[in-house]
Amino acid sequence: MVAKHLVFVVATLGTTLTAVSQSNEVTTGFKGCDALLDSGLNDIVVFPGSSAYNTSMSTYYSSENRRVQPWCIVQPRSAQQVSTVVQALGNVSGAGHWGVAVRSGGHGYTGSNAIRYGVIIDLTFLNSTELVQASHDNEASHWNGTSVISTSIARIHPAAKWGNIISYLEQYNLSVTGGRSGDVGAAGLLLAGGISYHSQLWGMSCDNVINYEVVLANGSIIEANRHHNKDLFRALKGGGNNFGIVTRFDMRTFTLPPDGVYGGLMVPTWDSVDTVKHQFVDYVHSIGMGSHDHEFVVWRSNGTDHNMMVMTVSTDGNKASPNFLPFDNISTDYDFRALQPLSNLAASTSDTGGSYDMAFVLTLQATMDIMDKCEEVFLSLAKDVKQAQIPLSITAVFQPLPKHLASASSDGNVLGLKQNLPDSSIIFDIGGTLEDSAIEYEGVAYSKLAKAVEELRLFSAARERHSSYVYMNYANPEQDTIGSYGNDNVEFLKYVAAKYDAHGFFQYRVSGGAKLSRAGYHD
Repeated sequence: MVAKHLVFVVATLGTTLTAVSQSNEVTTGFKGCDALLDSGLNDIVVFPGSSAYNTSMSTYYSSENRRVQPWCIVQPRSAQQVSTVVQALGNVSGAGHWGVAVRSGGHGYTGSNAIRYGVIIDLTFLNSTELVQASHDNEASHWNGTSVISTSIARIHPAAKWGNIISYLEQYNLSVTGGRSGDVGAAGLLLAGGISYHSQLWGMSCDNVINYEVVLANGSIIEANRHHNKDLFRALKGGGNNFGIVTRFDMRTFTLPPDGVYGGLMVPTWDSVDTVKHQFVDYVHSIGMGSHDHEFVVWRSNGTDHNMMVMTVSTDGNKASPNFLPFDNISTDYDFRALQPLSNLAASTSDTGGSYDMAFVLTLQATMDIMDKCEEVFLSLAKDVKQAQIPLSITAVFQPLPKHLASASSDGNVLGLKQNLPDSSIIFDIGGTLEDSAIEYEGVAYSKLAKAVEELRLFSAARERHSSYVYMNYANPEQDTIGSYGNDNVEFLKYVAAKYDAHGFFQYRVSGGAKLSRAGYHD
């Protein structure tokens, strides 16, 4: 009798749980997760302990984000499912200490796209790219020695990785002003501004988006372009995640040389650093609108050894650009420059992460006294870190910000460069990397890095033609990115946010990113 009774109880319990599950009345104990299940999203909500949950968390770039354990993760497969997710979460009380994070490629800084107390909207499965208005043949025959705008439009979904996007478009001898590292996702770059190998030709990455498909806080799915929702269209060009979830970016494309671009990484010896500094300053001031040349310089140090890398690319395939001739006469450990597909370059700079990174960004004058000061601060910081026995690898990156980019957009953006870029300048990103096993050094490492950055900022601010612009993609959470766009742009962005998100879901319920609600005003 006991055995039969147990069989009956187990069978009844199984039937009851099945019925509860099918009627979506399961209670997880977390109201956000419950709301998703109650909205019929059972098939795309994953919980701790499941393989899908573990895979999602393990593919973040930051090791700190990988350690975050949200209550649940929802993984929509369409804009309509994103709409259902946003409505479900928006209708639940935000009382208490919990929130929502949105993740596309997962490459943002710690906390920008992950949350411990709450729900992560993981857009990983929205990762496709397609061409519309494309001819059946590739456009190699259109190449006449310079890149031109194509009639084809690339439809790019938010979690598509730039390596895959570039490889896909190369089949048609086309490209877009996308990211340079293959592992970076589309949405983070495009909503923040974006620097591309082709920016000297076509402007910032965001300037080349001609249409956005956006899910608003009320669940509406709308298009934003120069004809419809024009204010939102402009706000999304640098405004970050403050207005909605973009589920598709439509970008104009342009032609590539059929034989590939010319360029690649080279590793000059450190005793060539003065030559590289001079060359980079000259390069920043020499490139005008229409230049096919792009370059960035990287310094690295572990406190003992100092290394340098330079990426040069002539996107028209020119093997002898005058901008890069100084490199013909320097000593290098490696030189990987060659005529090669653009996708090879994206692969060469890919980095899947797994360490703990901290970074700050400044906009600096492109002058030799600034470059010399950067070297002084870099070497001093490396020495200080070594003496303190902090296992921190220091990286400094120099990238061009030519003045003509301020007026490259025909539709406008919100970056404020027309007012805040008095001359061609340098985006200077300096940061440190701690191995995951050395996380206990985070506080002291951050302190030393911040002090070095402030020394550089003050040095720059004391000189003419200083810019306070803060590039969102490399900014530290402490830095006021949106405030650096200028008061007029801040006011405009607040107007747009109030219009499209009246209750402030993306300001106050969605964590991470540069929040408009916390932007300051500047004289």
